[in-house]
Amino acid sequence: MKVKVFATYREICNAKELDIPLGDSPTVRAVLDRLIQQFPPMQEELFDEQGNLQPFVHVFVNGKNIIHGDGLETELKESDQVALFPPVGGG
Repeated sequence: MKVKVFATYREICNAKELDIPLGDSPTVRAVLDRLIQQFPPMQEELFDEQGNLQPFVHVFVNGKNIIHGDGLETELKESDQVALFPPVGGG
């Protein structure tokens, strides 16, 4: 499964796009868990201590924010594309 990462996530993963195996549990949460296995610093970037997605972290599947679907339990297909956007600041 293709996972695109942006901004500071690119620095952590040292890539713009990653191939993450979909595995037996085809959900957004499972893919993010596999991403964290490869890049442990992503744990605190993506999740709080209770395992909830950090505020202002945006996860899109095929261009649609997962908050408009089943959230982290959104089911995925191999052909789907996940995009991760960190919080952005500026002025």
